[in-house]
Amino acid sequence: MLDFRTPCMDDRELIESFVKESGQSGCDITFVNTYLWREHYDIQVAFDSDTYYKCYLTDGEISGYTLPITRGSLKRAVDNVIADAHERGVRPLIGLLNDNAVSALNELYGDKVSIEPSRESFDYIYDREALATLSGKKYHAKRNHISRFLRNHPDNSFAEISPDNYDDVMDIVRRWILAGEDTGEEKIIRDALEHFEELGLFGLLLYVDGRAVAMTIGSRINDDICDVNFEKAVDIDEAYAVINNAFAKRYADFKYINREEDIGLEGLRKSKLSYHPQILYSKSTALFDL
Repeated sequence: MLDFRTPCMDDRELIESFVKESGQSGCDITFVNTYLWREHYDIQVAFDSDTYYKCYLTDGEISGYTLPITRGSLKRAVDNVIADAHERGVRPLIGLLNDNAVSALNELYGDKVSIEPSRESFDYIYDREALATLSGKKYHAKRNHISRFLRNHPDNSFAEISPDNYDDVMDIVRRWILAGEDTGEEKIIRDALEHFEELGLFGLLLYVDGRAVAMTIGSRINDDICDVNFEKAVDIDEAYAVINNAFAKRYADFKYINREEDIGLEGLRKSKLSYHPQILYSKSTALFDL
């Protein structure tokens, strides 16, 4: 049985080394998201001599694993996951599989594995320059939103997130929760700010008339792609378009921006599609008949 436990900050260097070697670019694979969402999704990790394992618990029982990242035999690592599931009396289910992983599992296990896409988990990955320039007819509405914001709110400014303005970030989060549904993110974002530098986070705040109205927090997935971990706006509808555009302009070292999944919400899916993703990073779930 694999020795699963809650991830801690001391795991960062080891997990990031596995992630880097894997070449994957999904948001769920990063140490940042694994660490920050560890309690919310009851994430557990385990290691052996050459492999990193991760699973999710529901009511104290493993509800699914992710593909183990290994420096050795993938077949051995996946067999370890299947054996662990059988020992615990749970389904041998591996989720959040990208297309390369799907191909590998089909080749290794043939008709002993059934794989289904999980559309609500697909990541939306955008060309950063396209989000920064918003050029062309397809971005006409976005440019209009920004123009309207600038006309209506001439006293606006941006600031990079730092300890000096953490309180402004949390003020946005609290106002966002009051205006809608509490998704449990207040505690998670507070945790992100407490470990902002340790986690290598970066981001922007948008101010109007001296008060913060939008924020974005991001992190590096790899040298080409950054992840938008959190984005919130309050009071002003166009603030989302403005902070999105400003973030893309500010962090120009990246080629792509991963704006994560839509979790099956129709409105969120419509919004993410309206920015014309360069890549829909597919994810699937595999169930083994072994």
